Amino acid sequence: MSASFNCSKAANFAESSICKDGYLSGVDNILGRAYQKALDETEHPDDLRQSQREWLSVRDQCTTQKCLDQTMGARVTFLDNYSRVEKSKAYAAEEKLRKDEYEAQRQAEELASSQRDEQYRIAQEQSRQQRQQSPQQHQVAQTPPQSVQPAPSSQNPAYVVPAQQVRPAQPVAEKPAVLRMWQAFWAGPAWKYTLLIGSLITCLAIWRHHTEAATIYTDYTDAAIRNALPAIGAVSALILRWLEMPGLVSGIALGTGIILAIAYAVFATFRTNQGALSITLVIVAKLTLITVFYAVIGMLIASLFSNSARRKGESQARAAARNSREKKQTMALITGLSVAYTAFTAWVCRRPEFTSFSECLEFDTAPA
Repeated sequence: MSASFNCSKAANFAESSICKDGYLSGVDNILGRAYQKALDETEHPDDLRQSQREWLSVRDQCTTQKCLDQTMGARVTFLDNYSRVEKSKAYAAEEKLRKDEYEAQRQAEELASSQRDEQYRIAQEQSRQQRQQSPQQHQVAQTPPQSVQPAPSSQNPAYVVPAQQVRPAQPVAEKPAVLRMWQAFWAGPAWKYTLLIGSLITCLAIWRHHTEAATIYTDYTDAAIRNALPAIGAVSALILRWLEMPGLVSGIALGTGIILAIAYAVFATFRTNQGALSITLVIVAKLTLITVFYAVIGMLIASLFSNSARRKGESQARAAARNSREKKQTMALITGLSVAYTAFTAWVCRRPEFTSFSECLEFDTAPA
């Protein structure tokens, strides 16, 4: 392998030795390629050329082949490392340029999006103002022109200019008082206090039931009628919705089931209890139990028809599997709560037996 320079122009011991020794010629050839590669990679070629000239002056001071071998080998290593560093710098600069371009594009997209949102907001505001002005313009257009009254004169002192009739302002429609009270009830802590008081009263009623001072349920049939009526209303409402009946009809079906359950609870309480205290405690206990049970079951059933959002870093397949698993757990929870509620209801029955419906509907008061 020949040297990287013209051997006919060798002027010192180092150059002559490189040209005569094949090994040193090969090392010099490798050094030349490394130097050229470093020149191609660097952003400061003049500095590298100056460094190479300084190294050549050091190499030319060698007087043995061993010195040349060590000096040239060290230079090859230096040039390889130099090329690697310069290439890394170039890659980092290119990566920074790509990031800057991406950031500039992202900012431009955000600016365009914000401008579109602002334009949409302005259009919505203009549309709202036009809707507000349209009834006023329509009202002005329908107002009959009023005749111009002549100015009062001294010749007709009895003339009085009638006052212009002013239209009363249209009252702003307000929500019904019942709806406002209902929203305020759920927005504040009132429902929590109601649940707490109902739970305490229920515990007191159960205690009086087991001391035979009051009767919550007479038998299994009595409990089944009261607990089945809201379910029948809910199922009827779902069937009506499936048949594409108006929402009002479904609401009436659901409300009818709830009202019948409340009416039967009051009827059965008056039928089997005496005294204002016992009747009040038992009615509150029945309403609390059935309300809490159906509210919890209703929320669990509603959760079956909605999928939870995909978590961060979660694939769509994993999210689908997790939703399926959660729905199975919800179904198991619904089943467990239903069984537990049924067992609890049976526990507070006075007689552990079923009777006929006609017997449950007979109003025959007896001391509790």
